[in-house]
Amino acid sequence: MSGWRKWSGRFTVLAIAIAAQLAACQPLPHPFADDRPPAALLKVHDVAGVSIAPIEGAPAAVAEKLGAAVAKALLKRDIPASDKTASLESYQLYGRVAESRPQHDRATVSAYWRLYDAKGRTVGEHSAKLEAPAGEWASASAEPIATLAGLSAEGLAPLLAEEAPAEAPKAASEAARIRVAVNPVSGAPGDGGKSLAAAVAAVLKRLDLAIVDKDQKPDLTVEGEVSVTPVKPDKQHVKIIWRVRRANGAEIGNVGMENDVPKGLIDGPWGDIAYSIAIAAGDGLMQLVARGAPAPKS
Repeated sequence: MSGWRKWSGRFTVLAIAIAAQLAACQPLPHPFADDRPPAALLKVHDVAGVSIAPIEGAPAAVAEKLGAAVAKALLKRDIPASDKTASLESYQLYGRVAESRPQHDRATVSAYWRLYDAKGRTVGEHSAKLEAPAGEWASASAEPIATLAGLSAEGLAPLLAEEAPAEAPKAASEAARIRVAVNPVSGAPGDGGKSLAAAVAAVLKRLDLAIVDKDQKPDLTVEGEVSVTPVKPDKQHVKIIWRVRRANGAEIGNVGMENDVPKGLIDGPWGDIAYSIAIAAGDGLMQLVARGAPAPKS
């Protein structure tokens, strides 16, 4: 299974192999087991967030879709989350679902969650439940799953706010933060232009940068460019170049990523793929940001 290959232009960056589909290949313990959960589903350096393990229980179709829905709900709360990737500092979220016996064609599905920090210590637990037509649960309808995910994220968010990862950088004062603008990504099919930019902004914000609009006098600007080339009848080659520029427009350097993906995979919503790419690019972008950061004001 191939992964996103990362290379550098004018600035040397260590390569990280990552694939949005790779997490499905990783063995994971059962939720809530007494043994310590794995340190990461995928090892991507220096990005703190929430890694959601495959969810167990029934209805199986709901369990299969709930992880991605919870990741999306957490991202709406400015909490980086993914059911595909993790970093060395990620929280680990394990869940299971259970359905009550249907009554009058309605059933309640409950989601039970346990959150661990990067060292395998229990941070807290949360449960959420939702009643909906039994047929909607059986068909894994998007609406009740999204609602259940939202209820879950609402209860999990305070746990994440109360417990910061031990290795997370200390918050700098607003005045000392580097101000970065992330422009819409050009050339991306589907909603990639917006979703990639939003995902990169979320990752950089988590790394204690101040994300601002381009008209707010940023210190640095991040730009992305995507190119897609057919390579096989069922495959297309995707190349992404991220550039970091100073306020005067001078390029500090660039980070490149490329991978072969199934044809049509990114023609619509990018979803978690955008966040997986942002995590993989984060380390290289932060090195460029550090290189181009303005001198501290005396």
